[in-house]
Amino acid sequence: MDTLSIIGAVFVVLGIIGSIVPALPGPIFGYIGLVLLFFAKGQEVVSSGSLIAFGVVMAALLAIDYLAPILGAKFFGASRMGLLGAIAGAVVGIFFFPPLGIFLGAFIGAIIGEMHGGKNFKGSLKAGFGVILGSVSVIILQTIFSLVLAYYFFSKLF
Repeated sequence: MDTLSIIGAVFVVLGIIGSIVPALPGPIFGYIGLVLLFFAKGQEVVSSGSLIAFGVVMAALLAIDYLAPILGAKFFGASRMGLLGAIAGAVVGIFFFPPLGIFLGAFIGAIIGEMHGGKNFKGSLKAGFGVILGSVSVIILQTIFSLVLAYYFFSKLF
């Protein structure tokens, strides 16, 4: 096995880990591993169509990664104040309590934002759970993507 394939395999494994750990860009790592396999083994092993397909899905997941918590909060009735609170909480949380602070911060931020906007605690808590549901949904999608990519990578490697 050549050096590019080994480095690619490391990136693919990091992609799986990064799909679960919020501080690591899992889908990007996995995709880098696939690109390295493409350069190591050529188009007869990994087609350019596969690279494009995985790349499009990865780009969609990256967009969803940022939108899902906000959409989850909105789906559960968050107001503008709740959404702003969730965004601010996520930013503060990732800096002070990495890596899980992004979730906890967004959750608390949504609750505080909603309460500041005049909602009662129960309504505010509902918006906070929407943020968590959106975030967990993204983690599940990214993990599925990374596992499928890993299966594809290792089936092509050997």
